[in-house]
Amino acid sequence: MKMLKLSLVFFMIALATGCATTGNPNRLDAFHNAAPKSILVVPPVNMSTDVQSTTSLLATLPFYLAEKGFYVFPVNTVKTLLEYEGYYESAEIHAAPPEQLANLFKADSILYVTIHEWTSKYMLLTTTTEVDFEYRIVNADGAELWTARQRMTYTPDNNSTGNPLADLIVMAVSAAAERAAPNYLPLTRQANSAVFYGVNGLPPGPYSPAHDQYYKRVNAAQ
Repeated sequence: MKMLKLSLVFFMIALATGCATTGNPNRLDAFHNAAPKSILVVPPVNMSTDVQSTTSLLATLPFYLAEKGFYVFPVNTVKTLLEYEGYYESAEIHAAPPEQLANLFKADSILYVTIHEWTSKYMLLTTTTEVDFEYRIVNADGAELWTARQRMTYTPDNNSTGNPLADLIVMAVSAAAERAAPNYLPLTRQANSAVFYGVNGLPPGPYSPAHDQYYKRVNAAQ
């Protein structure tokens, strides 16, 4: 029951975010026309205070992009080669000419992600963990193909025992446990899944079984 409630919370947040950004039926035209086969994932820019957030987010991105049917350059190799070329800071990489980055790897497109929130807020009896990511994919020539933003929050759900004092103790312990080990990775995976598969998600890539049928529908609608 607890997992069901948590799943519903994630679903409602993702649905609300998706609904808030629908409105332009042609928003994927640029992506359809470019039809990238490969995506270069560069290190995210971290606007939060947690230094581990960049590594954690970067490690979770390739799975969902590959599952969508795109070739994803190995993120550790990308990071090493970028450092070899003199790019050590994420902000510096994001500011570099996209054409230059794409040419280094012969990539069709580049994914930039900004971490706006990666926090766990403790308030004695409750702890709320929050992640907030902004995603942007550009073509090898720098033209914008797709953008999205996803926010996820998690607060432990404490079932009542019927004893007010016992409930307070359970809430305090649960809040302290979440503060000590915030639920960042599950939230990050949920955010990536929602943004790539949600209402405004990415079209299937060329290595996806759904690719041909999807583009047949797109072409028929034009």
